[in-house]
Amino acid sequence: MSDRELLLQAFERGTLVRPSPTHMSFVDVVRALAHASGVEVPLNEHSRDLASHLRGVQHLVFLLADGMGINLVDRIPRNSWIRRNTRRSIHATFPSTTTTAVTSIATGEHPATHAVAGWWVHLPALRAPATVFLHDRAEDGKSLTDLGLGADDLSPSPPLLPRMTREVRLVVPEGIADSPYTMRMGGDCERIAYRTHGEAVEAIVRALGASAGPTFTYWYTPSPDAEEHDHGVEADRVFNALGDLDEAAETLAEALEDGGAPWRIVGTADHGHLDLDPRLEVAKEDPLLAHLDASPAGDMRVQFWHVRTGAEAEFEAAFQQRFAGSFYLIRAREAEALGLFGPEPWSDVMHRRAGSHVSISSGAAAMRFEGIPGIAGYRRMQSGHSGLSPQEMQVPLIIAGEATSNGGWGI
Repeated sequence: MSDRELLLQAFERGTLVRPSPTHMSFVDVVRALAHASGVEVPLNEHSRDLASHLRGVQHLVFLLADGMGINLVDRIPRNSWIRRNTRRSIHATFPSTTTTAVTSIATGEHPATHAVAGWWVHLPALRAPATVFLHDRAEDGKSLTDLGLGADDLSPSPPLLPRMTREVRLVVPEGIADSPYTMRMGGDCERIAYRTHGEAVEAIVRALGASAGPTFTYWYTPSPDAEEHDHGVEADRVFNALGDLDEAAETLAEALEDGGAPWRIVGTADHGHLDLDPRLEVAKEDPLLAHLDASPAGDMRVQFWHVRTGAEAEFEAAFQQRFAGSFYLIRAREAEALGLFGPEPWSDVMHRRAGSHVSISSGAAAMRFEGIPGIAGYRRMQSGHSGLSPQEMQVPLIIAGEATSNGGWGI
């Protein structure tokens, strides 16, 4: 049985989640928010339904909680703000990883189009992977700016937020507020840096209080993702971090309610988490690399392989011998046909970046190329993401604010 057939069986059993336009997705949420903010974007039934609940809203806040899978939300107290305001589960983007999801926010597009499909993205101009958020060549950390590449070379699609007709601001941790990626994502929009959730809420309330017209606020928090990576999904620190975020979000909601203007908080996550088991590695001098034109790119649970023309059969045999049972290996054209990276055909950029083959974790297995710095951190890491497991792909849709006229959300 081929790996494609095995992958389809995993979808049928429910051990992996198949992205599908029949299920509400992260991109549907982004497009609904964009539509409510004056940007012309494609809408389907899911995004159109959500957009209908955002009409006439003065203050629209989009909360992105990194790593907050629906499995975490289901385990926090029922009276918590996040739990009370979670309306349903939606699908994350695939790969289920932050760079991919945030690029969908930045562009309003699926990964099949925007082509930022993982933490490390193959850039044909370098014939090597780049680390998107760090804006460097992955293998040696050399700045892409010094190599003559800008943020627009990583994400060539036009940024979405500067096209909104609302007053837009980005509220992000101080370590990333002035990064090349954040600056391109926000354009001339205001960027507010913060250190704690309390600071973020204070800054948002202060800014909205001084705003005369309609606003859109993008609030990104790295919790509980950071705690999950370091301690695993079951750790007390994860739920303590989520509790802190819950308290901050409720404080923001109360302040918006007191302000009197119509408001909504729409929240979700870029992905969930799954503990790593096993942790696999591809060494710097690994025989597998002899079949490639470039180092592997992607993420821990999905990799893109640029196999030399004529070496496909040898590579597939060598990969299967090493990783069968832990990873499925399919041709890139099969991944496109299955719609794993979004319902649209792949863009030319995605075709060039994806190479010839895609490997996808069968569950909890992870894989890391030793030739990219950070292997020691990978070996210490307890939990990760980017795969198709339900734990990674199912994230909450949170909607807080005034209920619709018929007394329900209808989502």
